[in-house]
Amino acid sequence: MPSFSVELERLWARRAKELGRGLTNEESREINGQLFQAWIDAGRIDELIRTILANFGREGGLQEIIELGYHLRESKDEAHIHALFRGLISRRVKAFHEWWPRATQGHVGCMREAARASAETMDAYVEYFISLDKLGLLTEREALREEMKRFQARETVKSVLPKAPAKRGD
Repeated sequence: MPSFSVELERLWARRAKELGRGLTNEESREINGQLFQAWIDAGRIDELIRTILANFGREGGLQEIIELGYHLRESKDEAHIHALFRGLISRRVKAFHEWWPRATQGHVGCMREAARASAETMDAYVEYFISLDKLGLLTEREALREEMKRFQARETVKSVLPKAPAKRGD
């Protein structure tokens, strides 16, 4: 099966040909949204998560993240909720910490980028928090709140992010 970007390019080209011109930003967003929803409807969730992590792992994609998160909450798909948001949060916390050391030294550009990275991280945290709350995973929700507090306190990546579960051998 073609990737999301390949399918999107095909749809974009087909629609542009029908119109006899390039698509407006609004028309492009509409086609993207339609394809995104078609993939959800087709159950291509793992591929969508990979697409979101590849394209929006460090920033952006809030609309797509919200839409997929909503679908996963409604279908009570706990495993995919964790996969989506843990992947986003890990990438975004690390992105923030790439800017933070120089930001604390007063580098204005790094201060701005650290602020943006922090906001992007909090967007992912909030959507994850909502998902855990909606699924009634109160212990996990409160653990996430504590993680969010560590992030807000600007603790190191290692102390912010939970340790990954040890992998078992076969």
